[in-house]
Amino acid sequence: MKKLFTSAVLALILSISVGAQEKIYFDENWEKTTQDKMEFYRETENKGKLTLIKDFYKNGKLQMEGLATNATPGSEVYEGKVVWYSPEGKTVSTATFSGGKQIGPAQTFDEKGRPVEDLVYKADGTFKGKMYTYKDAELSSSFNTITTYEDSENFKTIAYDEDIKGIRYEITTDSKGKYETKYYGDKGKHIGTSNTGNSDDNVTVDYYYNPMRVSKIEKQKSDGTIKESIIYSKNGKILQEDKKSKKDGYKTTYDETGKKIGNLTYVYDKESNYYKPQDGEDYQFNYDLSGFTAVDTYKNGSIIMNKYFDENGKLSSEKVLKDDVVQEMKFYHPDGRLKGTLTYKDDMPYNGTLYEEFNEQQYKDGILVLSKSFREGEKLKSEKKMNARQTGYDSTVYDDKGAIVYTYSQPLEEGEGFTAQIIQYAKGKPGNKAVVKDGVLQSGKIRYKTESGLKEMERSGKWVLLKVYTPEGKLIQDSKILADAEPQDTYGALSTALQEDDLLYEF
Repeated sequence: MKKLFTSAVLALILSISVGAQEKIYFDENWEKTTQDKMEFYRETENKGKLTLIKDFYKNGKLQMEGLATNATPGSEVYEGKVVWYSPEGKTVSTATFSGGKQIGPAQTFDEKGRPVEDLVYKADGTFKGKMYTYKDAELSSSFNTITTYEDSENFKTIAYDEDIKGIRYEITTDSKGKYETKYYGDKGKHIGTSNTGNSDDNVTVDYYYNPMRVSKIEKQKSDGTIKESIIYSKNGKILQEDKKSKKDGYKTTYDETGKKIGNLTYVYDKESNYYKPQDGEDYQFNYDLSGFTAVDTYKNGSIIMNKYFDENGKLSSEKVLKDDVVQEMKFYHPDGRLKGTLTYKDDMPYNGTLYEEFNEQQYKDGILVLSKSFREGEKLKSEKKMNARQTGYDSTVYDDKGAIVYTYSQPLEEGEGFTAQIIQYAKGKPGNKAVVKDGVLQSGKIRYKTESGLKEMERSGKWVLLKVYTPEGKLIQDSKILADAEPQDTYGALSTALQEDDLLYEF
């Protein structure tokens, strides 16, 4: 009896020693490594003809488990169901395999445990089932969606807010790439349908989100042009309606209370197949329909006034036109105060200051006398002034700390390219000097930053000595190029052409 017991214990010990194997350690990229550098580790156990693979996080929590006919790292051949887990122990995904090929049910879950994929794969690689997304403001996901696959090429997507039978849109796509979109409004009422290749009576709808509301409805003619467009506020009131008939049309704009604030009439030009604005105000909304970007005023078919607004809806500028030619521009501070006025002559700036986003240009009798460019926060980046003799411009370029980087003088009229006498500064002191004519270095030396690093050019007789450095200052190219060689790609590595913009590159 004792002998039989001893034999049984010995058999058990042998069984354990054969079934168990050493741990295999992996780094963060699942490459084999040593225990002290591991992020994951693997344990295996024989299960008859199969091997049970268990992968663990560094802290000992299970990361994956499944059976395989081949457990070699990187060459696993899985058999049956395999499950992956998050560090918190939640199921991340499951898959079913046969001979290492994914066949059968597969599921994926998000961090909240909600299904993302619930599919069944076939032997030919196609699948059927459902995919899900969930609205999340932080991830810029506006709506919930469910996509149902009859197979890999025929599927239907429903985008909705809270109730899948309520406000929503549905897109059905077939194997030929044709699709149909059905749009629904409040309480699931059908608004219209859009079909591929069929413009007649097509309807498209845009929506607000959080909560989902109809923002715009457009109806198309048979030629694909818009015959009717209505924009709604978030509370459902009409903000703008644009309708066109065979001969004319109109666009009426309202405020949030429903009060009419503008009306534009159209006249149809049959020859050009175009509805020409005739009289009234054309209000143009910003991308989220929260305000206006511009208002154009027409009289007798000609535009007589443009008003532009900033991102906060404040008037930023006004442009007055006569016979479609600009006469004057006015610029405003955000608080409504007049910032400056610019008059025009022959449709060109004449007297005053032109204000653009990061630039100012001052004109006198049609001549540019001062220009400035700025960085964010109104930090001066560069300025260009007409010299006292009125024969050219003197320019200064600053770095982001306000230190001078370059000064250069250039003529009023330039030839085919940048012409200037340049002084480069280092730590507030003048250094390299260079003369450039039509973009070609004539004498001296210049060093400037590029998108890929640094360039240094020096004139030596008929040659330009070109050196290119990495942003860290490592020399990667040292070339000798004929100064009057055929023009090259301005932005190429071997280009010796110098442009004014090269001196204005951000430092």
